[in-house]
Amino acid sequence: MEEVLRQELLTKTKQAVDANDWRAIVALWQPWVERGDAEAEYQLAYNCLWSTTCDDDAKYHEMEELLRRAAAKNHADAIWFLATREQGARETSPEFERELLRAGQLGSTHAQGVLGVVYETGNWSGPKDLAEAARWYRLAAEKGDPESQFHLGYMLLLGEGVLKNLDEGLMWLERAAAKEEFMAYPWLVDCYENGYGGVQIDSAKARHWRNRQEEYDRLHPLGPNRSYSIEGSAPDPSLDCLSAIEGVNGFSFVSDDNQFTVYYDAALITPAGLDVKVQSAVPSASPIVTG
Repeated sequence: MEEVLRQELLTKTKQAVDANDWRAIVALWQPWVERGDAEAEYQLAYNCLWSTTCDDDAKYHEMEELLRRAAAKNHADAIWFLATREQGARETSPEFERELLRAGQLGSTHAQGVLGVVYETGNWSGPKDLAEAARWYRLAAEKGDPESQFHLGYMLLLGEGVLKNLDEGLMWLERAAAKEEFMAYPWLVDCYENGYGGVQIDSAKARHWRNRQEEYDRLHPLGPNRSYSIEGSAPDPSLDCLSAIEGVNGFSFVSDDNQFTVYYDAALITPAGLDVKVQSAVPSASPIVTG
């Protein structure tokens, strides 16, 4: 399938998803599925299983089979999506890691972003390797993935796994923030307001990004949260490992006070359970009791 046609179909698919029009999605991709096109097989299955409500068992198994067919043709995102679905709530497994690497090597942006995380945190059977983490983040960032742009930005800002480069680091952070990657907002505010990382203070930019953060927070409330203090230096950007905790919606930190706040879904995790998970990920963290 030619890229121009693919982009046209993707645009129409987004419109159909927004309208919850499953029939329109099928009409867009089914003719190409019948030709054995791997992209069509993936898109139809993905949008049924992820973007719409698929509560028909026969349809569910049909879409699973389409995913397998696309993955067998080395469709990178089909491999990623299938591996992620089969992984479910289990801990990382050799099969999942093998398919994760395969998908990343074949070009899946999703897989490349996750490979950046696991190499950065060492939260898998492979090594912790910051240079390799930055390499995977860059691959995904250059394809427009905002979360990877954020990660690459702070690694460049601090010189973690790469040579320190303030200008490029800020560029990636600002690109991520422009796409509403909420984790980038407090970093940009801290950089331009307090000179974090050696960035030149710029009150106008600090005000701009603080306003963007406040507007985002107003439109996207994160729900209940718990705050923690940490010994020593301010929380490391590798706190992103907290995002892997089921029920965690996000986090922010205050560098001057050595504190960070975790936002969570109370339907998925209790405050006590969150404390246990957070302290397992960040051993020096202590809950801040208020009231």
